[in-house]
Amino acid sequence: MRTLLLNGCSFGKCWTPSQNFVEKLGCDTVVNLSKVATSFQRTYRSTIEWIAQNGKPSFIIIPITFYHRWELGIAKNDDPIDGVWFPLKMANVLPDDLNTLDRKIDPSVNHGKLKKLLELYYGTIPDIRPYCDKMFSEIITLSAFLHQQNIPHLMFDMCNNFDRALVDKWTAFEKVKFIHHNKNIIDLFKFCGNKEMWNSQNNKENNNFNIHHKPEQYLVLEAYLEQYMKQNSIIQ
Repeated sequence: MRTLLLNGCSFGKCWTPSQNFVEKLGCDTVVNLSKVATSFQRTYRSTIEWIAQNGKPSFIIIPITFYHRWELGIAKNDDPIDGVWFPLKMANVLPDDLNTLDRKIDPSVNHGKLKKLLELYYGTIPDIRPYCDKMFSEIITLSAFLHQQNIPHLMFDMCNNFDRALVDKWTAFEKVKFIHHNKNIIDLFKFCGNKEMWNSQNNKENNNFNIHHKPEQYLVLEAYLEQYMKQNSIIQ
C-alpha cells in the first residue's frame, strides 16, 4: 500500500481527496489525521507520531490551520495519536458546558480556571507576532524532519491569508527565508487554499472565504496543487 497522509484541522477533515489526485501522488490509499478545531502544533506533533507508529507514508499533504490555535495536556483519556493533548482556542468559542465537547477534559481540571487561562492568554498577547513566529518555526522544523526522513510532502496555508508587508515589518523573522526557499511549502504570502476555493465560486454568499467548502471546490484546490507540484518537480 502506498499511503497519502493528510493532516490538518476541519478544512482537512472535510476533504476527501479524489482518486485521480491520490494516484497523481503515486498513492493508492488515504489516511486522514485531520481533526476539527485543532492547531498546527497538533499537526506537527501528530504527523511525527503517526510516522513513528506506522512507518513512512508515500506522500504527506498538510493544509496549515489558523495560527492562534494551540493545545494543552488536559484530556481525560489517552488517544492513540494525541495522547492527553486537548485542542484549545479563544475562550469565547468554548461552550458553557465543557462536558458537551466530543473529547472530554480530565475531571480534575477546573473549567472556570481553564476559561480564565484562555482569557488571560489571548488577552495578554498584544498582537499576532508570537503566534506567527511559533508557527513558522514549526513549519520549518517539520519540513526539515520530513526531508531528513526522505518523505515527499507539501504544505500550504489553508486559512490565514498571511500579509507579507506586515511580516516584513517585524524583527526576528529572518527565518521566513527558509520557508520561501523550500519548494515543498507553497508561498505562504501568495496562496491560501480556502481563498483559492472561494474565488472559484460564481456565487459568493459573503466575504468570508474561511468556510467549509463543497467537494467540487476541493477539486479546484487539487488542480492548483497538482500544477504547482509538477512545475516544481515534486511529482511528474
